[in-house]
Amino acid sequence: MVTRTRASAGSAGCMEAVPHYNPCNRLPRAATLMHTETTMRAAAAAALLAFIGLIIILLNAFFPDASIQVQPSTPSGPVSEFVRATTLYPRQVLRAFAGDSLFILSYAIVFIGLHAVTAPQSRPLALLGLNAGLLAALLDAAENAFFITYALLAQSGVPLTEPDLPLIYIFANLKWMTAFAGVLAFALAFPRKSGLEWIIFVLLLSFPLVGVAGFAFPALEPLRLLPFLIGMPLLAFYFWKRLRP
Repeated sequence: MVTRTRASAGSAGCMEAVPHYNPCNRLPRAATLMHTETTMRAAAAAALLAFIGLIIILLNAFFPDASIQVQPSTPSGPVSEFVRATTLYPRQVLRAFAGDSLFILSYAIVFIGLHAVTAPQSRPLALLGLNAGLLAALLDAAENAFFITYALLAQSGVPLTEPDLPLIYIFANLKWMTAFAGVLAFALAFPRKSGLEWIIFVLLLSFPLVGVAGFAFPALEPLRLLPFLIGMPLLAFYFWKRLRP
């Protein structure tokens, strides 16, 4: 028979008779609740900031020439086409990437909130989701650094002729794949007890499915961020709702 041995606080008599159980390291319930409340509050605020970042991106993503892309993430033409937005509209590009930077900083915290929600359902999936999501944020920031640098150079009148395109495209594809893996893990572990949770589950699941399909059907690429655009306000409400007893 497996037994658990406890000892008075501060004594050396604590034993770990059950694997992964250590009574000496357990947080008081009040501290655990405070930890969860802080995480949910931060995640709710971050989801709203992520939504604002997406709106800023959309407001600055369109140009008089519809063929120009603010952030071309897939090989689609010569170098001259790749740098058209940064060369012709550097200020607008910088505004778009200000919104994108806000989005990256915010969704990293949203992933922490999703980890807190999904860990009780499946700790391995929650850990995969968090680690992949944070790696995606790092790759996203690295990709943005190229575009921000190009736009700053163009704004200063420095000609840009030979950007390192293969490296940028590698960052972009690794970003998408890690983001797909992370969100898929969160979706599979997300609780589905209420109508709101089912809606969020469908949005989370649609992101990797539509995203992967976009590699084969490029017309779907513009829809990749739609689940986030719809889901961030819902996640903000969901995280805030979890604060209520």
